Amino acid sequence: MKVPLCRECPCWKLAAMGLRGELPGQITSFIGRASTLELTRQLLAEHRLVSLIGPGGCGKTRLAIEVARRTGPCTVCFVDLSGLSDPGLVPGAVASALGLAEIPGKEPLASLADQLLDRELLVLLDNCEHLVGTCADLADVLLRHCPGVRLLPTSRERLGLPGETVVTVGGLELPKGSGVVSVRSLERSEAGRLFVERARAARPGLSLDEDDVRAVVAICERLDGIPLALELAAARVSMLSVGAIVERLSDWSGLLGRTGRTGPPRQQSLLASIEWSCNLLSHKERLLLYRLSIFASGFGLGAAEVVGSGGEVRSDEVFELLASLVEKSLVEASPEAERFRLHETVRAYAAARLEAQGATAAARDRHLGYFIGLAKAVAPTFWISGPAGSWRTLQADLDNVRAALDWAAESKQIDPGSEIMGAAGELFYARCLRTEAARRCQEMLAADLAPGRQAAALAWASLCSENLDPATSLQLAEELTAQGRSLGDLTMVARGLVNEAYAYSLGNPRRAVTLLDKALPLARSLRQDDLIVHGLVCQCVTYKWFARPREAVAFAEEALQVAERAGWEWGVMRARAALALAAVWAGQLQRALQEAEIVTSYGEERSYPLLAVLGGIVLSEVAYHQGDQGAAAAAERARVTALASGDLFNAASTEVVKGRALISLGQVHEGDELVERAYTKLEAFGLAQAHVDVLADLVEIALRQGDKAVARRHLAACNSRTSGADEPLVSLARRAGARLARADGEFSRANTLACDGLRLAYGGGGLLHVIDLLELVAIGLVDLGRPTEAARLLGAAESQRDLIGYVRSVPARDEMAPVIAGAQEALGQDDFDLTVAEGRALALGEAIGYALRGRGNRTRASSGWDSLTPSERRVASLVGQHLSNAEIAERLFISIPTVKSHLSRTFAKLGVANRGQLAGVAHQRAARAEDHGSFSVTMRAPLAASARGFRGRKER
Repeated sequence: MKVPLCRECPCWKLAAMGLRGELPGQITSFIGRASTLELTRQLLAEHRLVSLIGPGGCGKTRLAIEVARRTGPCTVCFVDLSGLSDPGLVPGAVASALGLAEIPGKEPLASLADQLLDRELLVLLDNCEHLVGTCADLADVLLRHCPGVRLLPTSRERLGLPGETVVTVGGLELPKGSGVVSVRSLERSEAGRLFVERARAARPGLSLDEDDVRAVVAICERLDGIPLALELAAARVSMLSVGAIVERLSDWSGLLGRTGRTGPPRQQSLLASIEWSCNLLSHKERLLLYRLSIFASGFGLGAAEVVGSGGEVRSDEVFELLASLVEKSLVEASPEAERFRLHETVRAYAAARLEAQGATAAARDRHLGYFIGLAKAVAPTFWISGPAGSWRTLQADLDNVRAALDWAAESKQIDPGSEIMGAAGELFYARCLRTEAARRCQEMLAADLAPGRQAAALAWASLCSENLDPATSLQLAEELTAQGRSLGDLTMVARGLVNEAYAYSLGNPRRAVTLLDKALPLARSLRQDDLIVHGLVCQCVTYKWFARPREAVAFAEEALQVAERAGWEWGVMRARAALALAAVWAGQLQRALQEAEIVTSYGEERSYPLLAVLGGIVLSEVAYHQGDQGAAAAAERARVTALASGDLFNAASTEVVKGRALISLGQVHEGDELVERAYTKLEAFGLAQAHVDVLADLVEIALRQGDKAVARRHLAACNSRTSGADEPLVSLARRAGARLARADGEFSRANTLACDGLRLAYGGGGLLHVIDLLELVAIGLVDLGRPTEAARLLGAAESQRDLIGYVRSVPARDEMAPVIAGAQEALGQDDFDLTVAEGRALALGEAIGYALRGRGNRTRASSGWDSLTPSERRVASLVGQHLSNAEIAERLFISIPTVKSHLSRTFAKLGVANRGQLAGVAHQRAARAEDHGSFSVTMRAPLAASARGFRGRKER
């Protein structure tokens, strides 16, 4: 029974203000917070004081009311303290809400405690932060003297009583990023559902398309899921589109201002809500809060002490002041990471106040100074400790590093900015932020820099431009090399040569090898482990393009050893990625899989897209070689990661891998189209020079499509890019040429090309190509009516497939089926099985010897073109391209005297007197070969110019 109130007492005046005991009604629905709501209810069943703590606008009041609605069977009393400024009125406010009168002669708090002595009651104390001391005293008395009373305060800081249990209330659950493309998926998140419901209330019938959904995701993220901010933003759809709301979020104080007349003033405007909190701070707390707005994202205590101190705030005071801001829910702490952050809305408010004080530049200078110091600390250990130490420090502060670089550029402090960039360059590279890194370095290079800092900027600008703009990358690397030579700085020279090699590796791999042959001995003599690892990785990739995976694997293994010895974690992973790529072609599929799984997992866990993409490519390649149905999906995941990080070159490369996977699994039409489109993209980058393997694929794709004219065109390009060298890379062109010759009915020529390709592939250690070519030779032998030899080679190939788990693709099975049937018919099933078994018993070297027996013993004419050796023909064809002796030597990896010796014999055999006459003969042979569909290694001058690509521009 309620006790009548006296109209003369303060309690009646409070009751007249609308303070009543029942829970206030709610106009809108309660959304989300299911787990927090249930947790709070469980805690209230076990504890008598449970405080809901969080920043302004996060929905503490709504949550408390919802908890109270679902709590029983006791009486619930709601007390709104937001309108009180006099601490002495707090006990009377609670009494008034309960309809209790004061007991004459007693203090209000003692009177309240006496009347609640035997009551079962839940008291919801809303908005305690400005009266926290009085509320703590009230709670202490009631908990001690009233055993049936439980308290549920809401505040921006805890009451600080023994036995207080705290539930932290933050933003609503955010949408799950890029996967949110529909309203339905958007509404699966709490923040998305709240925004959509409130927006539709503001504009009935609102329809959201895919772009609108993405805009809502951005709004939710920018506003940290804070319910008040989301509701205020959603109310603006009555005037603006959601896209316009995103654009105007920079003017958040205007956009998120007053939108209605209901509720207390502090809840009608986000600005008012934040000002309410800040007005409760001490002067020094406000100064620190404003200065902390300089941080672009999270920050550590050390950074806060540097940026937050100065003037009235001493460095040794920052910790306690920061702790107070955390307690008041204006700064969010992550104890496990020892990091702090401001909600975006609080940060924007504090930044505006800092600017109004004219103190922004000084704070940004301190921020820049701190990250200069961090860069200096990181630089000496960067190459050694890698992500395990210095990198993780930098990575956690990546947004702050960017903010410091921005301020350095804006305030013309170029040298300090370049010092930061020199230490952070590898992080930008690893995170695939290469466009940004290249741009920042180029901007710094436009100013006057000290030589050492200019070298660092040149190095990172060159390396980060590698897959974006090869010509610029090469130019910057050459500048670095030249600068090193002029200064006598051998480390600078070595770094420049390695970067030049990277720039050439995908456009002119032979030139890359020549440069690395100079760079690596220099790096070893200087004991520059990072350069050794980078150079060996580049060497590995380049030799992979040469179809010499055995050597590529050896280079990667050496890089791995160097990186492990140096304790350089990133270098270890980069070497593993290169090793995985080379191991695939070497037929070491299990090893490739193991390395790729390590690299992919590492890249995904640490947000290094480059490693995740490279590992994903290998995972897909191993999967389709082993007949795994998930091969295409693995390639697609790598493609999405590459695209998201802006790595367009590797995105195109993953499309090649995905296309091959689809072809292998029988989706031939889709796979063919994807490979063709991907190669077009690679050509557009100017980096397709090394992709002879893709050109060979395109020949076979054209043949499947019945277009031999296109197949010939691709084969001509394939031959031109092998430069006629008698090396394993030519095996790819021979494979493609053999299939085209077979399609033309030239079975003898097809077999000759297949055998030549087999010899070259075996010499390079490319086991997958060896197996494919063994089977191609067997196919040719059936065509030539030699089924016994064919069956023996088929057995040998099957044995090798079984050893490494190399599954024949669907097109290969379709091609092989009639061949096997023909051999079985010719030999009879028993003899066929016996012969295949004999082949399975052959070691790989024995199988190769059997396939190539008798070849190379043919007599050669004594004069004329047919009298030339393969090496002499290659030299003659390059003379036809007007290359000098030095250029021919570089192209063929031979000495200049050897070139002269070849030319002397060639002049005698052909009866020519000079290079001009020899060039004429070479052109005639090339033209005749083209007219007759020949696939000899000679090439015409126009194709040679194309093959040189951007290399030609530099060498001239």
